[in-house]
Amino acid sequence: MDSQILQKLIAILGEEYVSTRKDVLLTYSVSASTSYDPVLPSVVVRPASTEEVAEIVKIANENKIPVTPRSGGSSLQGEVIPQPDGIVIDLLKLDHMTLYQELRSVTVGAGINFGKLDKYLKQFDLWMPIYPGSSLTATIAGNVAVNGSGFGSSQFGCIGELVLGLEVVLPDGRVIQTGSEANPFSPGPFLRYAFGPDITGLFIGSLGVFGIITKVSVKVFKRMHYFDYNTYGFTTAQDAERFIIELKENDISSVWIAVYEGRILDFFLEMVGEEYGVPQHEWPPITVSLVIGRVREDMLKSDAQLAQQICTKQGGHVIGIRELPIGEWNDRMRELARSSYVHGWHWRILYHHQTLSRWHRTLEELWPIFDEFGVLGHSAGFQSGHASYNYYPQIFYDPQDKEDEERAKAAHKELAKRLFKTGAVPFKLAPYWIDGIIEMESYMNFVRRLKQAIDQNNIMNPGVIPLIEPRE
Repeated sequence: MDSQILQKLIAILGEEYVSTRKDVLLTYSVSASTSYDPVLPSVVVRPASTEEVAEIVKIANENKIPVTPRSGGSSLQGEVIPQPDGIVIDLLKLDHMTLYQELRSVTVGAGINFGKLDKYLKQFDLWMPIYPGSSLTATIAGNVAVNGSGFGSSQFGCIGELVLGLEVVLPDGRVIQTGSEANPFSPGPFLRYAFGPDITGLFIGSLGVFGIITKVSVKVFKRMHYFDYNTYGFTTAQDAERFIIELKENDISSVWIAVYEGRILDFFLEMVGEEYGVPQHEWPPITVSLVIGRVREDMLKSDAQLAQQICTKQGGHVIGIRELPIGEWNDRMRELARSSYVHGWHWRILYHHQTLSRWHRTLEELWPIFDEFGVLGHSAGFQSGHASYNYYPQIFYDPQDKEDEERAKAAHKELAKRLFKTGAVPFKLAPYWIDGIIEMESYMNFVRRLKQAIDQNNIMNPGVIPLIEPRE
């Protein structure tokens, strides 16, 4: 990188927080994913305030230098892989938290992860009830940028449903505040849909291509202390789907719903079953692992009784093995991420949402793909909102075997195409969906025009959503 630009960055941050050391660049060249090659940036900077972030971005924009924002780095789909000539902006020093108890909201800096926020809110008997599988690393801001979900989403939806406002540094270095806090006299974050269009929504799930989120304001809730854990068995996927739909229709407060096909559950329990204390059992073709949570014990008892009645009505039976949902829920800060690594394979992942009534469609496409391309893998997931189920199929490969890796890539690409045609939607608009959504040309053209208008020099996380990159 040009020495004059480096000196400008040092003048903003101090020499200690600007690094071009090879070992530091190597650290920031990767993410938690096993399927993306490392890329060394030119420099890593560590600002401590929104103002410093804005000054860095101004320099980058003036010199047309690509910028990659990064906080927890727990991305599984390459969002934080930098450009070889770019700047990585590490946001972990933005670590402030402000609670607005009367507004039932909290504002956090981009460096605050879910674990820190949960510990902070616990003092007030509150929580922000969504826990992605990498909660001890993943930050709130990073999760908003991908519109993530996790434990708790079965009741509260993806994290975007809880966002009240954002502070964002735009590609030209200007800073904007969205939601009710756009009013400088606001008592705090209390309303997202304020001042016309939902500008907040532009940045949720944007993967950082429109700006850098430096603060997030989210809803908080009274912490639940009463839980019911149970497992339910079904002969067919359709019976299990109807069971879950009826749980939702009856407003049963399900904070965790995971549906397992028999062979997938066997594989999962080989990894963590002994640790969770799950007894040996001849599992049915379809198992639903369910956690119901309430702030009042009487409400919990009513929900638990009704869930069992609905199960029987839909042709299922109560398995009664509570250790599985107890283990999942108590391990919620890391369970989803840990189970992705404990088997030892490298993998490519294909996050997507299906409707509850089409849960079976993903498996109907998945197993034939595995056979067709000669690859191994599995898929798990959880109910992620009002009517959606978050799937994350993994395709395994040996990184030392290039042919095996190429088969995994080809299977991954084909699976994206087929899933799209089932009506599934991307969890995030990752590059591998390029060939799968050709029917959405007018939509993608609109997003591309937004990108060009907001980021005229295409410096903000370029390459992470290739479909909206400027065309030559």
